[in-house]
Amino acid sequence: MLMRSVLGIAVIVPLVGCAVGNTDAPDAEAQSSTTAAAVVVVERTGGGDAVVARFVRARQGVLDDVSLRAAGVQDLPAAGSCVTTFDPPAAARSVDLLDVGAVSLDRTMLFPRTMPDPAGMVSGYFYSARSTDVYAPAQRLSVRASGGQDLPDGFAVNVATPRDLSELRVTTTATGLDVGWDESDARDLVYVDVVADGNIVTRCATVDIGHATIPTNVDEGTLSVHRIHREAFKTRGIDPGEVRFDFSRIVAFRR
Repeated sequence: MLMRSVLGIAVIVPLVGCAVGNTDAPDAEAQSSTTAAAVVVVERTGGGDAVVARFVRARQGVLDDVSLRAAGVQDLPAAGSCVTTFDPPAAARSVDLLDVGAVSLDRTMLFPRTMPDPAGMVSGYFYSARSTDVYAPAQRLSVRASGGQDLPDGFAVNVATPRDLSELRVTTTATGLDVGWDESDARDLVYVDVVADGNIVTRCATVDIGHATIPTNVDEGTLSVHRIHREAFKTRGIDPGEVRFDFSRIVAFRR
């Protein structure tokens, strides 16, 4: 059995002073174009943690799911759903990646990097770093931005990190696979991807009740099991805010 783990944290928030106003007002378009979001992702593999932070503003119109997707924010599946057809993503909208000053997660400093974009849909830069100890499960994590040209006040939040997705078990059924794990939490979302030949062929989502039944006729491949946990926060410069944790394990299976 091959296994590796991934933790993701996504913060998706409007910045204070950037709320969309009355759409009937003369300056409604100018107000909506300033809507912004912050996204921080920590990915854990066997070789350590890779951290990427993006602070996003739409160039035109409201910052919606299409704009966030252009900046790398993944859509979450709906609980109780299974899909086997994956349509191409909607056309991206132009977005800017913002200067928010120095960014850190506890003792890990992130460094600004230029965003490659030959199509000209995304401008600015993102923040990234690699480390072996960005976080500890079931502890606290501080996310800070000192403030920069596009967010002068910066922000600081302190959130609880999720528990490990431990003791993952996969068994075969007449119609697919049954996946189980310990320490469930009904406040969380779990989704499972069935991957065969490098492609996602089935994705099912459920409230975290400790197990999921995945209908599939794939005989051999991998399962990517994701637990999504959300933490709301309020702080100067960001209100409301959300920290989204995505902790996952990848397991090989054979029917």
